[in-house]
Amino acid sequence: MSSLTASTQWHQRSKQYLIQGNYTQAATLYEKAIAAEPDVKSHYWYLGLILLLQGQEIEGQTTWFMAMVEGEPEQVELWNTELLGILQTEAERRKALSEDSVAHKIRQQIKEIFPQEINNLLHLVQLAIKLEIYTEEYLTQLGVLEILKSKLQLEVDFDLLMQILRNVLDEAPLQASSIELAEACLPYIQDNTLAFLSAILGPAVEIAYSQRQPGIAASLCELYLRLDADNTELLSHLAAFYQNAGEYDKGIETAELLYSLVDKLPDKIFANRQILRGLMSAGGRWEEASSVTQRQESLMVSLIEDKSTQIEQIQVLRL
Repeated sequence: MSSLTASTQWHQRSKQYLIQGNYTQAATLYEKAIAAEPDVKSHYWYLGLILLLQGQEIEGQTTWFMAMVEGEPEQVELWNTELLGILQTEAERRKALSEDSVAHKIRQQIKEIFPQEINNLLHLVQLAIKLEIYTEEYLTQLGVLEILKSKLQLEVDFDLLMQILRNVLDEAPLQASSIELAEACLPYIQDNTLAFLSAILGPAVEIAYSQRQPGIAASLCELYLRLDADNTELLSHLAAFYQNAGEYDKGIETAELLYSLVDKLPDKIFANRQILRGLMSAGGRWEEASSVTQRQESLMVSLIEDKSTQIEQIQVLRL
């Protein structure tokens, strides 16, 4: 029997025991495999994983370390990559089985070995939220914010990053670290501005109205303005957030910008209404409010007379 065939058979039998949760049998087989094939490093990686799953973290780490101790730097780098792949695969398998605590344990171990592996850290955040162990300090403790803000050339899973941002904003919308995470995401947005808008706008509305913190909601929206200062959907919400927070001048200015950017009559009416709302709330600007009211009446008449205007559902709601 060739060594390749033998290794494959060792792995297949041991993997079956691993899937069945029979860690003792799996560990025994890998110990025999190591004795028979001491140069096959994957045996050590899987044995260490099984020891980890048995709660023997130190023994698992020692198994990995002893397999690498005499390797050259290039070999150790290759072996680390192999080990990372095995641990990530098992973590994903456990997540698919809804075994979140086991997946969290494996990813914690990945963090110990590869502390800069940002995608693993993002997975840890997601698992912490699901396991209800997430705290305000969690992002800082993991180093997520520091790594995202670093000048390192990171290969960030963008979809995962946006998912985690939404998860964090849903879980802890009022925490300063949540807004800090949103800001730390900005360098990775590139051309995916709509994905970022989708991640923050829903939570911003929730923060402004359900949590009654329009100032925080405005701060979150201001981050998006760095990417796209003329997004009318965001500006329509931001004008209201400012006004509800008592920042009337900003609210009026934002509504006026919105009015200048839209061209359809229903949108003009809504934007003009936002201006009027700000002027009425601010007080002392009655002359301006009167002028804007007259314009609103004129716009409404035009809409009524223009039978050809196609009005979308969101425009109907705003009207």
